[in-house]
Amino acid sequence: MAEFVPLKKNQRVELSDGRTVTVTGKLGEGGQGIVYRVRFDNGEERALKWYFVNLISEPRKFYNHLQSNITVGTPAPEFVWPEQLTKWSDSETFGYTMKIFPSGYESFSKFLTARVTFRNVTAMVDAALNIVAAFRALHNKGYNYQDLNDGNFSINPANGKVLICDNDNVMGHGEYSGIVGKEGYKAPEVVRGDKQPDKLTDRYSLATLLFLLLIGNHPLEGERTSQIPALTTKFEKMIYGTKPLFIFDPADASNRPVNGLHNNAIIMWKYFPSFVKDAFCRSFSQDSLLQSKGRLLEQDWFHVLVRLKSSTARCPNCGSEIFLESDRATPCQACKNSVKAVGYLKFAKRSNLDVTTPIFKGITLYDYHMNSSSSDFTTVAAQILEKPGKFGLQNKSPLRWTLTTPAGKNYICQPGDTQLLPLNCKLDFGNNNIAQIVANS
Repeated sequence: MAEFVPLKKNQRVELSDGRTVTVTGKLGEGGQGIVYRVRFDNGEERALKWYFVNLISEPRKFYNHLQSNITVGTPAPEFVWPEQLTKWSDSETFGYTMKIFPSGYESFSKFLTARVTFRNVTAMVDAALNIVAAFRALHNKGYNYQDLNDGNFSINPANGKVLICDNDNVMGHGEYSGIVGKEGYKAPEVVRGDKQPDKLTDRYSLATLLFLLLIGNHPLEGERTSQIPALTTKFEKMIYGTKPLFIFDPADASNRPVNGLHNNAIIMWKYFPSFVKDAFCRSFSQDSLLQSKGRLLEQDWFHVLVRLKSSTARCPNCGSEIFLESDRATPCQACKNSVKAVGYLKFAKRSNLDVTTPIFKGITLYDYHMNSSSSDFTTVAAQILEKPGKFGLQNKSPLRWTLTTPAGKNYICQPGDTQLLPLNCKLDFGNNNIAQIVANS
């Protein structure tokens, strides 16, 4: 077996395509190897992951796997994908080059420990959307991640953009890397040893990451874990595998968050609207935890999170950011006043999904809302404006809208215009994409 030999500064390393790179420094070290900063002859810089080859059971097979992933290419720009392998040698270790993280990104772990915070709520929700969109692309391309955990992500706190690293363990469906995941993120069936990681177990890990990102505590760590003196392998298997229980399980309150230990969960759970809570309750139901049933697909999470983004408003009493319910009052967590939208837009374009947007000053709609085939959650297409006693929707899209009254009378809203939102009317955004304007009681 080849022995691991670390690289030295100014050492030249040959790549599989015949080019060479020069080591200029060390960027970091993990369980699989060392990451170096390297430079091509033309001055272009990359990171080079250099494996502890003695820890790889089948080095040549793993090398070929990396080459296959390089050939297929990255499923989404969020993945810091392997670009070029180093030249193979039976007597030496190997590695691959990848892009260097740009400035402005922080490790996910810093958000979990509050050493870094998002600039605003929109950036936080955008981070969740970017993660979900990336894994939807990964799974659609025939891959699964197998080791999804907080160490894989760096996030820009200003805009929610995400970079995903450690993609060398990404496998095609039905293939296994030998890596089963990190404790606390592995699906219960993997913890129990019932199956190997796949895209279904990825979806459990994804829901766990989203819960940590939005709520700030682990979904299975509550009163039960607080009573355990030390998380030994035996207790970890019970908590995460054989007897898992969601901290907000609607039918069993025995694992609720503990005041002083899980303060984030206690505070933040109240902050989110019912449809987000419902999504998490489904993701961590006993059916999901014990039978792998009912887990949300990436597309389901995407719709939930876009709806959340378009429910973000400012409390009219104190100015704090809040998430509005569409059809009921929302308590502001800052000033405790109740805030209620006059009504909501109910979109008919996705009949199997409850896509609604509250009618409230400042609420923003995106290209996603205008086009049933769009996944664009950043391009602003409309914004709700308010004058005393009246609400209007400003058309910031290139589309011409048609408002239809219950009596059948039509009004046209051109790009740039603002359309009043009379209750019980229909608003056609084009391509038969229609929203009903519904009044709240």
